[in-house]
Amino acid sequence: MELIENLFVGGNVTDLETIVYSLRREVPVLRLYCIVYFEDKNRLELLSSHELLHARNKNRPAKIAGIAMGREETVDLLLFMAEKAQEEGRNPANPRELML
Repeated sequence: MELIENLFVGGNVTDLETIVYSLRREVPVLRLYCIVYFEDKNRLELLSSHELLHARNKNRPAKIAGIAMGREETVDLLLFMAEKAQEEGRNPANPRELML
């Protein structure tokens, strides 16, 4: 699993290093949700770390764009990403441009 260079992180994420270490070792983290960009479909999906590491998603080309604790914070983080893209003159409807 690949992470983007400027990862978006929710406010309730307390130990980022441990979370990144766990994701790279394919260990799910309780209550952790990820904003994942799937290149094959050109779309973002909100997945729990358990869903992300499930066998059906392992071989799909994906990049983690954001992480947050809980689904509600993940939705807020996605909206923040869209607002930042809009402020910087990028198209917030294009998933690829949300991650820049």
